[in-house]
Amino acid sequence: MEYKRRAKTPFHAAYTLLHDAIVKKGFLLPSGEVSLPFKWDESSDIVSLKYSKNEKSIEVKCLLMNNSMVVNIIYNNDLKTLDFPISDYVENFDEAQNTYETRSLGNFERKVCEDILEPLFPELKPTGSTTSTATERPRTEPQPQPQVPDPLRDERFHPRAPRIVDPFAVGGADLDPFGNRGGGGMIMDPMRGRLPMMGRGWGGVPPGARYDPIGPGGRGPDNDDLLPPGRRNMFDHDDMFM
Repeated sequence: MEYKRRAKTPFHAAYTLLHDAIVKKGFLLPSGEVSLPFKWDESSDIVSLKYSKNEKSIEVKCLLMNNSMVVNIIYNNDLKTLDFPISDYVENFDEAQNTYETRSLGNFERKVCEDILEPLFPELKPTGSTTSTATERPRTEPQPQPQVPDPLRDERFHPRAPRIVDPFAVGGADLDPFGNRGGGGMIMDPMRGRLPMMGRGWGGVPPGARYDPIGPGGRGPDNDDLLPPGRRNMFDHDDMFM
């Protein structure tokens, strides 16, 4: 509870609460003061005053009706009205001392602002505390970095993937007569037609090749060494047969 200024009646006490709520929003009396003028409470059931703010003028008229106060605020032919029981906010009025106590004063001021002043003056609405938060940018997938060309790389050359030979598949290549599965084959000379620039001596045979030298010094077989059936010598057949 809080003691306020003196007032003749509870009706006048209620108007002092309305006056305080209007002044807190920056409105002043025509004289430029915030205090109520002399003889403002001469009437027992009506109070009419003007207020101004930034060259904007309003007229406030309050009427007493059945222990309630009816508030009318006029601005540019626009009327806003509010009524409330006086006992909701003014209590323990002392007629001998003309003093009173208030309750729910914060609710009263908020009701005056939201129902009367703010509809007439939208700029009076509190902006509220806005928390500044960083705007989240949409996540984008990382773009692949362009490859820097190698000046020493010849793009015309594409190395083949190394061929993996199973060391445990011994003898598997014998099933392929031409040795396409990797070495071997059923032809006696594994180097025939494959590496024409490599000699067939001991030093020219790759490791692992099944090469059985026939002639002295490791000379490989000639086309005429393996005669076809029915032939007697090297001159009795065409060399292109083998």
